[in-house]
Amino acid sequence: MTTPAPEKSAGRRRGRTTSSDSPRPRLRLGAVGWTVSWLVPTALMGAILLGMSFVPGLDGEGYLTPLIPLLAAAAVVVGIPGTLLVSWLLRHHLNPVAHVLGYVLVGLLYGPVVLFAGAGGLVPMLIPIVGFPAGVLLGIGRWIAQPLASVDQPADQTTE
Repeated sequence: MTTPAPEKSAGRRRGRTTSSDSPRPRLRLGAVGWTVSWLVPTALMGAILLGMSFVPGLDGEGYLTPLIPLLAAAAVVVGIPGTLLVSWLLRHHLNPVAHVLGYVLVGLLYGPVVLFAGAGGLVPMLIPIVGFPAGVLLGIGRWIAQPLASVDQPADQTTE
C-alpha cells in the first residue's frame, strides 16, 4: 500500500504581493541629520582626546596628542564615505537599529587609522581607545538623528 502524495491547499499558496521592480519605501536622512549623526560625534571624540591630553600623567609620553589629527583624518577618509555608504546601502531598511549598527561599524574603522602614526611602542594598543568610543559615539549620533530621518513612500502607480 502506498501513501498518497500530499496536496497543497489553496489557502497556503500566496501570490507574490510585491514585484521586484515595484518601488519600496525609502529612509531619507537629510544634510542636517547626517551632520548630526557624523560631525557631532566625531567632534566630541576629538574633544575627549584633547581633554585627555590635558590630564596630568595621562599623556606623559605624548601618545594621545598626535591622535587628534589622525582622528580628523579618519573622520574624513573613513567616516564621510563610510557613513554615506551605509546610509545608501540601507536606504530601504526602515529599521533604525540596522543604520545604528552600520554607523558603529564605520566608527570601529576609525581605530586602525592610528597605525599610520607608526607601529612601534604603545601606538597599536591605542586602536581600541580610538575605535570603540568612535563606534559608540557614531552609533549614538545616528540614534539621536533618527527624528531627523523621514520615510519616503513610493507613489501609487495604479490609475483607476
